[in-house]
Amino acid sequence: MNRFQTLAAACLIGLPVPLAAQEPGNCWQSAVSTILANDTETHTEYATCLAACRADPDCAGWTFRPHSFDAASPGHCQLLGDIYQTEASDRAVCGRIDR
Repeated sequence: MNRFQTLAAACLIGLPVPLAAQEPGNCWQSAVSTILANDTETHTEYATCLAACRADPDCAGWTFRPHSFDAASPGHCQLLGDIYQTEASDRAVCGRIDR
């Protein structure tokens, strides 16, 4: 069953459909509206940054940058309300949520 058929079937029978996330890539995203900027206390790992974006209905995408020289230090999580630019990056990982 393809994605459209799954979505259509779920809508017809009222089942919740999991949000699809774009495969993360080595990139940095810019936004007009930032929901969460440079969180270094709560969402310090890639997994918690992604989970926070999935849980927020206003989140369109995320960017996560690990600490540049100390793997034991927290990374930076940004949750974005919209995305207007995506750039290649060798230091950050980003992705989009398909809503």
